[in-house]
Amino acid sequence: MNLVESIERGLDWLAAPKRLPGRLEMETQRGRRLELEVVSFTVRAPVGGVTVKIPLFMMVLPRGTSPGSAAQDRPDPESH
Repeated sequence: MNLVESIERGLDWLAAPKRLPGRLEMETQRGRRLELEVVSFTVRAPVGGVTVKIPLFMMVLPRGTSPGSAAQDRPDPESH
């Protein structure tokens, strides 16, 4: 097999749609002044039930500015 055939096979494989057996997860870790948003891809192995988390993106934000924490940190106006 030469290099051109190998590249063509790889391009054909990439062109076909694939379904990855995993999911994206977002997690917020809170500190005193900062929050860390982590987006990771989680894959579960078919044998043994082992779960592997691969971090894809991390973002450091001031506390209270995370979209997921906005509803949790603010008090409910009707509860006063």
